[in-house]
Amino acid sequence: MLRNALSTLLRHSAVYAVAEQLSRLAGFLLLPLTTGYLSPAEFGLREILAVSLSLLAQIAGLHLGAAVSRFYFERSDPAERRRVVSTAVLAVSLFAAVTALLLAAAAPSLAQLLPGNDAESVTYVRLTVGIFAFQTLRELTNKVLQTEQRSTLFAGLSLSKLLVELAGQIVALAVLGLGLVGVLWAILLSEALFAALGAAIALGRAGLSFRASLFLPMLAYSLPLIPNGALQFGLHSSDRYLVGALAGEDALGLYALGYKLGYIPNYLVLGPFLLIWYPFVFSLGERPLQRETVGRLAHIVLTVLGAVCLGVALFARELTAASTGQPEYLAAEAVIPWVALGYWFWGLFQFLQTGFYVEKQTARLPLLTLAALLVNLYVNGVLIPICGFLGAAISTAITFAVLCAATLPSAQILFPVRYRWNRVLGPMGLAILVWLASGALPQDWSPGAQGAAKLAAFAFWGCACWWGLTLDRDERASAVRELRRRLRLCPTGPSAGR
Repeated sequence: MLRNALSTLLRHSAVYAVAEQLSRLAGFLLLPLTTGYLSPAEFGLREILAVSLSLLAQIAGLHLGAAVSRFYFERSDPAERRRVVSTAVLAVSLFAAVTALLLAAAAPSLAQLLPGNDAESVTYVRLTVGIFAFQTLRELTNKVLQTEQRSTLFAGLSLSKLLVELAGQIVALAVLGLGLVGVLWAILLSEALFAALGAAIALGRAGLSFRASLFLPMLAYSLPLIPNGALQFGLHSSDRYLVGALAGEDALGLYALGYKLGYIPNYLVLGPFLLIWYPFVFSLGERPLQRETVGRLAHIVLTVLGAVCLGVALFARELTAASTGQPEYLAAEAVIPWVALGYWFWGLFQFLQTGFYVEKQTARLPLLTLAALLVNLYVNGVLIPICGFLGAAISTAITFAVLCAATLPSAQILFPVRYRWNRVLGPMGLAILVWLASGALPQDWSPGAQGAAKLAAFAFWGCACWWGLTLDRDERASAVRELRRRLRLCPTGPSAGR
């Protein structure tokens, strides 16, 4: 049974990974364009608008996406499952629309809070509010597709949206020369189109049925997640505001670029994994199987995440140079390893907090997140004046490590999981040592020689993980058998394409 469950998880995660990562890849490919047409200060302003958008989504979305997955799998009657979907979509549509109208009316006041407030700021705010309303609805309908395990449709919609939004931003920047306003218009039109399409698909299957008897318990489940989501927003994004206030607008632009590149492990591994992780765990049903699955997967997933973290840390300089042709952005490379390390700890936290969702004890999460946020604000306040924007990156790693340490005791009492801690922490510990050692490479070596040395260091780390640091003998044998089985299923030879 566990093997079948893992196969389902991997299959859907792979589809989500392709869809999500092509979208992320397009964003990274656009970086040379955006950094070419936007100054560091404008790039930083764009980041402030983006993170403010995330905060709005945390509040007005009501976190009903999490409730959809939980309540959907509690019901076996297809009609009841459809009512769960339709109730959530209608409720989120209403809340998002009301919130957007109120914020649009307050745009002149909100614009004064933006860095470098100018005549365009009110327009920036109103466009961002419009994006928020449509994005909130679209993300809920995506959650419905994930819950229903319609990964192929999810991928098709994601890729279509990617192409539309990408084309719009290129035209706005390179053809029309509209700058930041053009970028925001391109995003708004894309979100509106695909929010409408997603709602039509979800409600086309589920109908227009709103049940207060369903909405109220779903709301009770998700309400504790609203302050927790807002607090997690603070964990992930308050540093942008602090860097802008304490280090200046140009420093904010550099930090925003470095953070995006340090966030690559989350894009490539953790994000796609989490799209299916919680619905997958809920679908297992039995508590012993749920706990066993969490324990058996944690060290494997975290090693894969650690591999990407090590890769971006070793090649931080090359990533920064490839992402922008503007010399004024190159200092952003210092941020990348610290942010990547922080998101490895964030990945560990996802496993630790799973039990709170399974046991419907989500009210505990805001307290843990608040404690971590206070640590984050304090460490940022100390380090940014000393280290500039690098202090915020270091604070990210410290904060998420503290969050894991604070979560573990209560999580294990509520939902005891047998983690193999030597295999969870060992690979990342070795990765940190490898990264530190790479800093001793002679600076007079050619780029090719340095790259070869870094690849050799990465290969050493990978071999250590394969030969015992992560996998034991049985796991290695199982992985080899599964690879051989899949290779036998792949057609080869001249007839393969017929």
